[in-house]
Amino acid sequence: MKKVELVRIERGSTATLGGLIVDGKSICWTLEEPWRDNMSDVSCIPTGCYPLKLEYSPSKGTELWTIKDVPGRSYVRIHVGNTVDDTEGCPLPGTRPGYLNGKRAVLGSRDAFNEFMDAMSGSNDGEIEVSYSSPAGISG
Repeated sequence: MKKVELVRIERGSTATLGGLIVDGKSICWTLEEPWRDNMSDVSCIPTGCYPLKLEYSPSKGTELWTIKDVPGRSYVRIHVGNTVDDTEGCPLPGTRPGYLNGKRAVLGSRDAFNEFMDAMSGSNDGEIEVSYSSPAGISG
């Protein structure tokens, strides 16, 4: 079982920026919606520990890691995207933080997604711990 950490380091009114760590290795940056009381499709998920499962996503046409058992939520998946317009309430991976059309963004999302999928290879389940922390140690 893989251990994944999503460490949020920047909370803004329009986006949440963090880092994704797999088995102790920093893999990439993440972008999520800001906290909006865990409302589906428009909020980041609550801090906590959740199971991860590799599942086929009909809407994306590929297998994606799904964050399971999020209270009141379903289909929270780690997928490619750049800004909160792309999140659908899900974490987006990126190789670096930045801005796109004036919005907080992660850039290089497809490359970061592929790196995350490589880091998770050989497993079809895992556990993700979602927390807030300082930016120390997050390099992406």
